[in-house]
Amino acid sequence: MQATAGRVQPPMDTQVLLEQYSTKTDEELFRLAVNREELTEEACMALDQVMQDRGLDKSERLEYVRQEEEERKQQLARNPGPLFRVRGGLIGRDRFGKANYSFDPATRIETFDTTVFIIFFWLPLIPTASYRVTRRKEFLSDEFSVIERLPLQWEQVLTVWIVASSILLVLIWAWRLFLRKWLLS
Repeated sequence: MQATAGRVQPPMDTQVLLEQYSTKTDEELFRLAVNREELTEEACMALDQVMQDRGLDKSERLEYVRQEEEERKQQLARNPGPLFRVRGGLIGRDRFGKANYSFDPATRIETFDTTVFIIFFWLPLIPTASYRVTRRKEFLSDEFSVIERLPLQWEQVLTVWIVASSILLVLIWAWRLFLRKWLLS
């Protein structure tokens, strides 16, 4: 038995791996070769054998695939993921805050730092990531493009939490005032 990424897996027959790898495209084989540290010893041997049988020169193409993989990982890191709200905003993910704001009136492009939160009952609870974003300033437009992912902006997180808590306290106070007047009349 071999331990792979914290779990124990039974050893696979090299012949089975050879058959599986022989059905893969050259591109898929190169992607496996880039991430060979995730493969078992038998899988590495089978991969090398299939690549050798096909005459795939690892050195040239492997570096290209490695660069593509790195670019893909960087692109994923910049992607904030889907922002959504379920049932009118009761739960979901949304962005809050506009720090380091700049606006170009000629192009109507605004650029700012924002933080994505997990929301529950319209309240931003858990910050997940901060981003530098840009968007065209238009009425009711919420489409934006991520320029880069930033370290979590704790000053912005605290500001968002303070504003949300203040609004919640005002709503509670107004509700209690309304109930008191309603019960007294």
